[in-house]
Amino acid sequence: MKLKNLPHTIKSSNSYLIIISILVLLTFTMGFLFWKIGYIKLPYSLKEKINIKDLKNLDLANQNAYSKVNIKNFEQTGFKKIIAKANKGMSLPRIYFSKLSIDLEKYETSKKKQLFISIMLPIILRENELVLQERELMKIAFLKNNIKKIEYFSRKYRIKNFKNINFNSLSYLEISKIKEQLSNKINKIPTSMVLAQSAIESGWGSSRFAKEGNALFGEWTWNSNIGLKPKGNLSANYAVKSFLNISESVRSYMLNLNSHYAYEKMRLYRSAVLNTGITLSGYKMANYLDKYAEIGLDYTLKVKDMIRSNKFDKFDNSDLENNNDHHLIIN
Repeated sequence: MKLKNLPHTIKSSNSYLIIISILVLLTFTMGFLFWKIGYIKLPYSLKEKINIKDLKNLDLANQNAYSKVNIKNFEQTGFKKIIAKANKGMSLPRIYFSKLSIDLEKYETSKKKQLFISIMLPIILRENELVLQERELMKIAFLKNNIKKIEYFSRKYRIKNFKNINFNSLSYLEISKIKEQLSNKINKIPTSMVLAQSAIESGWGSSRFAKEGNALFGEWTWNSNIGLKPKGNLSANYAVKSFLNISESVRSYMLNLNSHYAYEKMRLYRSAVLNTGITLSGYKMANYLDKYAEIGLDYTLKVKDMIRSNKFDKFDNSDLENNNDHHLIIN
Protein backbone atom coordinates (compact mmCIF):
# COMPACT_ATOMS: atom_id res chain seq x y z
CA MET A 1 0.00 0.00 0.00
CA LYS A 2 1.41 3.42 -0.92
CA LEU A 3 1.88 6.13 1.69
CA LYS A 4 -0.52 8.57 -0.03
CA ASN A 5 -3.42 6.15 0.46
CA LEU A 6 -2.89 5.89 4.27
CA PRO A 7 -5.03 7.89 6.71
CA HIS A 8 -3.59 11.20 7.86
CA THR A 9 -3.04 9.96 11.45
CA ILE A 10 -0.90 7.03 10.26
CA LYS A 11 1.20 9.28 8.04
CA SER A 12 1.69 11.62 11.01
CA SER A 13 2.72 8.70 13.23
CA ASN A 14 5.33 7.63 10.69
CA SER A 15 6.64 11.19 10.50
CA TYR A 16 6.97 11.28 14.29
CA LEU A 17 8.81 7.98 14.26
CA ILE A 18 11.28 9.30 11.69
CA ILE A 19 11.85 12.50 13.71
CA ILE A 20 12.30 10.54 16.95
CA SER A 21 14.79 8.19 15.26
CA ILE A 22 16.83 11.16 14.04
CA LEU A 23 16.82 12.73 17.52
CA VAL A 24 17.94 9.44 19.12
CA LEU A 25 20.77 9.16 16.59
CA LEU A 26 21.89 12.74 17.26
CA THR A 27 21.72 12.18 21.02
CA PHE A 28 23.83 9.03 20.72
CA THR A 29 26.40 10.84 18.57
CA MET A 30 26.66 13.83 20.91
CA GLY A 31 26.83 11.52 23.90
CA PHE A 32 29.67 9.62 22.31
CA LEU A 33 31.60 12.83 21.65
CA PHE A 34 31.06 13.96 25.23
CA TRP A 35 32.22 10.53 26.41
CA LYS A 36 35.45 11.05 24.52
CA ILE A 37 36.28 14.57 25.68
CA GLY A 38 34.62 15.37 28.98
CA TYR A 39 35.06 14.53 32.60
CA ILE A 40 32.91 11.49 33.16
CA LYS A 41 31.36 9.85 36.17
CA LEU A 42 30.41 6.27 35.46
CA PRO A 43 28.29 4.19 37.82
CA TYR A 44 29.95 1.24 39.49
CA SER A 45 27.87 -1.23 37.51
CA LEU A 46 29.22 0.09 34.21
CA LYS A 47 32.78 0.89 35.16
CA GLU A 48 34.05 -1.44 37.86
CA LYS A 49 32.07 -4.68 37.50
CA ILE A 50 34.37 -6.97 35.57
CA ASN A 51 34.66 -10.57 34.50
CA ILE A 52 37.67 -12.76 33.80
CA LYS A 53 38.02 -11.51 30.23
CA ASP A 54 38.05 -7.87 31.39
CA LEU A 55 40.85 -8.59 33.84
CA LYS A 56 43.23 -9.32 30.97
CA ASN A 57 42.87 -5.96 29.20
CA LEU A 58 41.37 -3.53 31.69
CA ASP A 59 43.16 -0.43 30.46
CA LEU A 60 42.49 -1.10 26.77
CA ALA A 61 38.85 -1.97 27.40
CA ASN A 62 38.17 1.12 29.49
CA GLN A 63 40.45 3.62 27.78
CA ASN A 64 37.58 5.52 26.14
CA ALA A 65 35.85 5.84 29.49
CA TYR A 66 38.57 8.01 30.97
CA SER A 67 39.11 11.73 30.59
CA LYS A 68 42.49 13.12 29.63
CA VAL A 69 44.52 15.57 31.64
CA ASN A 70 47.16 18.11 30.70
CA ILE A 71 50.58 16.56 31.37
CA LYS A 72 52.26 19.94 31.93
CA ASN A 73 49.75 20.78 34.66
CA PHE A 74 50.51 17.46 36.29
CA GLU A 75 54.25 18.12 36.10
CA GLN A 76 53.83 21.56 37.69
CA THR A 77 51.31 20.97 40.47
CA GLY A 78 49.24 17.81 40.00
CA PHE A 79 51.78 15.36 41.38
CA LYS A 80 52.10 17.38 44.60
CA LYS A 81 48.47 16.72 45.47
CA ILE A 82 48.99 12.97 45.16
CA ILE A 83 52.17 13.08 47.25
CA ALA A 84 50.49 15.24 49.90
CA LYS A 85 47.51 12.88 50.15
CA ALA A 86 49.75 9.81 50.25
CA ASN A 87 51.89 11.29 53.03
CA LYS A 88 48.75 12.06 55.08
CA GLY A 89 47.32 8.57 54.56
CA MET A 90 44.42 9.91 52.48
CA SER A 91 42.81 8.03 49.59
CA LEU A 92 44.44 8.80 46.25
CA PRO A 93 42.76 9.93 43.01
CA ARG A 94 42.43 7.34 40.26
CA ILE A 95 44.90 8.89 37.80
CA TYR A 96 46.58 6.27 35.61
CA PHE A 97 49.46 6.97 33.23
CA SER A 98 49.61 4.72 30.17
CA LYS A 99 53.30 5.43 29.75
CA LEU A 100 56.03 7.62 31.21
CA SER A 101 55.04 10.64 29.13
CA ILE A 102 57.04 12.91 31.43
CA ASP A 103 60.79 13.14 30.81
CA LEU A 104 61.90 12.39 34.35
CA GLU A 105 65.60 12.77 33.58
CA LYS A 106 65.36 16.53 33.25
CA TYR A 107 64.38 17.03 36.90
CA GLU A 108 66.56 17.20 39.97
CA THR A 109 66.53 14.02 42.06
CA SER A 110 63.90 15.00 44.64
CA LYS A 111 61.26 16.09 42.12
CA LYS A 112 62.08 13.17 39.83
CA LYS A 113 61.37 10.76 42.67
CA GLN A 114 58.14 12.51 43.61
CA LEU A 115 56.89 12.46 40.04
CA PHE A 116 57.73 8.78 39.70
CA ILE A 117 55.98 7.92 42.97
CA SER A 118 52.88 9.93 42.05
CA ILE A 119 52.67 8.14 38.68
CA MET A 120 53.21 4.66 40.09
CA LEU A 121 51.17 4.70 43.29
CA PRO A 122 47.64 4.84 41.77
CA ILE A 123 48.55 2.17 39.21
CA ILE A 124 50.00 -0.18 41.86
CA LEU A 125 46.93 0.28 44.05
CA ARG A 126 44.60 -0.35 41.12
CA GLU A 127 46.41 -3.52 40.09
CA ASN A 128 46.21 -4.80 43.65
CA GLU A 129 42.48 -4.08 43.56
CA LEU A 130 42.22 -6.25 40.46
CA VAL A 131 44.15 -9.07 42.08
CA LEU A 132 41.79 -8.98 45.06
CA GLN A 133 38.81 -8.98 42.70
CA GLU A 134 40.29 -12.05 41.04
CA ARG A 135 40.62 -13.60 44.47
CA GLU A 136 36.90 -13.08 45.05
CA LEU A 137 36.07 -14.54 41.64
CA MET A 138 38.22 -17.55 42.48
CA LYS A 139 36.33 -18.10 45.74
CA ILE A 140 33.00 -17.86 43.93
CA ALA A 141 34.21 -20.38 41.35
CA PHE A 142 34.80 -22.94 44.08
CA LEU A 143 31.51 -22.15 45.84
CA LYS A 144 29.63 -22.72 42.59
CA ASN A 145 31.89 -25.60 41.52
CA ASN A 146 32.57 -23.75 38.27
CA ILE A 147 35.21 -26.08 36.82
CA LYS A 148 35.82 -23.86 33.79
CA LYS A 149 36.89 -20.91 35.95
CA ILE A 150 38.78 -23.14 38.36
CA GLU A 151 40.77 -24.44 35.41
CA TYR A 152 41.33 -20.87 34.15
CA PHE A 153 42.81 -19.73 37.48
CA SER A 154 44.81 -22.94 37.86
CA ARG A 155 46.51 -22.42 34.51
CA LYS A 156 47.01 -18.69 34.94
CA TYR A 157 48.58 -19.08 38.38
CA ARG A 158 50.42 -22.26 37.46
CA ILE A 159 49.37 -24.61 40.23
CA LYS A 160 51.55 -27.69 40.64
CA ASN A 161 51.34 -30.15 37.76
CA PHE A 162 48.45 -28.19 36.20
CA LYS A 163 49.29 -29.45 32.69
CA ASN A 164 48.54 -33.03 33.70
CA ILE A 165 45.36 -32.42 35.67
CA ASN A 166 42.11 -33.69 34.18
CA PHE A 167 39.73 -30.92 35.20
CA ASN A 168 36.73 -32.84 33.90
CA SER A 169 37.06 -35.47 36.60
CA LEU A 170 38.39 -33.81 39.74
CA SER A 171 37.97 -35.55 43.07
CA TYR A 172 37.00 -33.68 46.24
CA LEU A 173 40.58 -34.01 47.52
CA GLU A 174 42.02 -32.61 44.27
CA ILE A 175 39.65 -29.64 44.36
CA SER A 176 40.64 -28.94 47.98
CA LYS A 177 44.34 -28.96 47.09
CA ILE A 178 43.80 -26.65 44.12
CA LYS A 179 41.79 -24.24 46.28
CA GLU A 180 44.54 -24.17 48.91
CA GLN A 181 47.19 -23.38 46.30
CA LEU A 182 45.15 -20.65 44.64
CA SER A 183 44.32 -19.09 48.02
CA ASN A 184 48.06 -18.72 48.63
CA LYS A 185 48.77 -17.45 45.12
CA ILE A 186 46.02 -14.92 44.36
CA ASN A 187 46.61 -12.03 46.72
CA LYS A 188 47.99 -8.50 46.88
CA ILE A 189 51.64 -7.46 46.81
CA PRO A 190 52.74 -4.80 49.36
CA THR A 191 52.77 -1.37 47.74
CA SER A 192 56.12 -0.39 49.25
CA MET A 193 57.85 -3.42 47.74
CA VAL A 194 56.33 -2.90 44.29
CA LEU A 195 57.33 0.75 44.35
CA ALA A 196 60.87 -0.06 45.50
CA GLN A 197 61.44 -2.69 42.82
CA SER A 198 60.04 -0.49 40.06
CA ALA A 199 62.37 2.34 41.14
CA ILE A 200 65.39 0.01 41.21
CA GLU A 201 64.69 -1.85 37.98
CA SER A 202 63.77 1.26 35.96
CA GLY A 203 66.17 3.80 37.45
CA TRP A 204 63.22 5.82 38.74
CA GLY A 205 61.57 5.61 35.33
CA SER A 206 64.61 6.81 33.39
CA SER A 207 65.82 3.56 31.82
CA ARG A 208 65.51 2.89 28.10
CA PHE A 209 63.38 -0.17 28.83
CA ALA A 210 60.95 1.89 30.91
CA LYS A 211 60.63 4.70 28.37
CA GLU A 212 60.49 2.59 25.20
CA GLY A 213 58.78 -0.55 26.47
CA ASN A 214 56.94 0.43 29.67
CA ALA A 215 59.15 -2.18 31.37
CA LEU A 216 59.37 -1.24 35.03
CA PHE A 217 60.55 -4.51 36.57
CA GLY A 218 63.26 -5.88 34.26
CA GLU A 219 61.34 -9.04 33.39
CA TRP A 220 63.16 -11.21 30.87
CA THR A 221 61.67 -12.95 27.86
CA TRP A 222 63.18 -15.38 25.39
CA ASN A 223 60.88 -14.07 22.66
CA SER A 224 62.66 -11.09 21.10
CA ASN A 225 59.43 -10.10 19.32
CA ILE A 226 57.91 -8.92 22.59
CA GLY A 227 61.00 -7.44 24.18
CA LEU A 228 63.94 -5.06 23.88
CA LYS A 229 67.50 -6.36 23.57
CA PRO A 230 70.16 -4.72 25.75
CA LYS A 231 72.08 -2.26 23.55
CA GLY A 232 75.39 -3.49 24.87
CA ASN A 233 74.50 -7.13 24.18
CA LEU A 234 72.41 -7.38 21.01
CA SER A 235 73.42 -11.01 20.57
CA ALA A 236 71.89 -11.99 23.91
CA ASN A 237 69.40 -14.87 23.78
CA TYR A 238 66.98 -12.91 25.97
CA ALA A 239 65.24 -9.54 25.90
CA VAL A 240 63.56 -7.32 28.46
CA LYS A 241 59.82 -7.83 28.11
CA SER A 242 57.88 -4.86 26.72
CA PHE A 243 54.31 -3.83 27.50
CA LEU A 244 51.57 -1.73 25.94
CA ASN A 245 51.27 0.37 29.08
CA ILE A 246 52.55 0.69 32.65
CA SER A 247 49.55 -1.14 34.10
CA GLU A 248 50.38 -4.24 32.06
CA SER A 249 53.95 -4.14 33.35
CA VAL A 250 52.77 -4.00 36.99
CA ARG A 251 50.21 -6.73 36.29
CA SER A 252 52.83 -9.03 34.77
CA TYR A 253 55.21 -8.46 37.68
CA MET A 254 52.48 -9.25 40.22
CA LEU A 255 51.49 -12.39 38.33
CA ASN A 256 55.14 -13.46 38.30
CA LEU A 257 55.44 -13.17 42.08
CA ASN A 258 52.05 -14.81 42.55
CA SER A 259 52.66 -17.77 40.27
CA HIS A 260 56.37 -18.65 39.91
CA TYR A 261 57.64 -21.51 42.07
CA ALA A 262 60.67 -19.39 43.07
CA TYR A 263 58.45 -17.22 45.28
CA GLU A 264 56.48 -19.98 47.03
CA LYS A 265 58.03 -19.20 50.43
CA MET A 266 57.12 -15.53 49.95
CA ARG A 267 53.50 -16.46 49.31
CA LEU A 268 53.35 -18.76 52.34
CA TYR A 269 54.76 -15.97 54.50
CA ARG A 270 52.17 -13.54 53.09
CA SER A 271 49.29 -15.93 53.85
CA ALA A 272 50.53 -16.47 57.41
CA VAL A 273 50.74 -12.72 58.05
CA LEU A 274 47.38 -11.86 56.47
CA ASN A 275 45.68 -14.65 58.42
CA THR A 276 46.68 -12.86 61.63
CA GLY A 277 45.09 -9.60 60.47
CA ILE A 278 48.40 -7.73 60.59
CA THR A 279 49.25 -5.24 57.82
CA LEU A 280 51.52 -6.86 55.25
CA SER A 281 54.96 -5.22 55.31
CA GLY A 282 56.82 -4.80 52.03
CA TYR A 283 60.05 -4.36 53.99
CA LYS A 284 59.70 -7.80 55.59
CA MET A 285 58.32 -9.51 52.50
CA ALA A 286 61.37 -8.32 50.55
CA ASN A 287 63.38 -10.91 52.48
CA TYR A 288 62.01 -13.50 50.05
CA LEU A 289 63.21 -11.76 46.86
CA ASP A 290 66.59 -13.49 46.73
CA LYS A 291 65.53 -15.41 43.57
CA TYR A 292 64.51 -12.23 41.71
CA ALA A 293 68.02 -11.23 40.60
CA GLU A 294 71.38 -12.90 40.09
CA ILE A 295 72.88 -11.07 43.07
CA GLY A 296 70.61 -13.07 45.39
CA LEU A 297 70.54 -11.93 49.02
CA ASP A 298 72.21 -8.64 48.08
CA TYR A 299 69.11 -7.86 46.03
CA THR A 300 66.84 -8.26 49.05
CA LEU A 301 69.06 -5.83 50.94
CA LYS A 302 68.89 -3.41 48.02
CA VAL A 303 65.07 -3.48 47.98
CA LYS A 304 64.85 -3.11 51.76
CA ASP A 305 67.27 -0.16 51.67
CA MET A 306 65.15 1.48 48.96
CA ILE A 307 62.04 1.08 51.10
CA ARG A 308 63.74 2.33 54.26
CA SER A 309 65.61 5.30 52.77
CA ASN A 310 62.54 6.58 50.91
CA LYS A 311 60.05 5.74 53.68
CA PHE A 312 57.94 3.69 51.26
CA ASP A 313 56.49 1.64 54.13
CA LYS A 314 53.95 4.40 54.82
CA PHE A 315 52.29 3.51 51.49
CA ASP A 316 51.44 -0.07 52.54
CA ASN A 317 48.11 1.18 53.91
CA SER A 318 47.34 3.48 50.97
CA ASP A 319 44.13 3.11 48.99
CA LEU A 320 42.25 4.76 46.13
CA GLU A 321 39.27 7.08 46.24
CA ASN A 322 35.89 5.37 45.98
CA ASN A 323 34.62 4.04 42.66
CA ASN A 324 32.28 6.97 42.04
CA ASP A 325 35.13 9.46 41.68
CA HIS A 326 36.61 10.58 38.37
CA HIS A 327 39.04 8.25 36.60
CA LEU A 328 41.77 9.71 34.43
CA ILE A 329 44.05 7.95 32.02
CA ILE A 330 47.02 9.86 30.65
CA ASN A 331 48.62 8.82 27.37
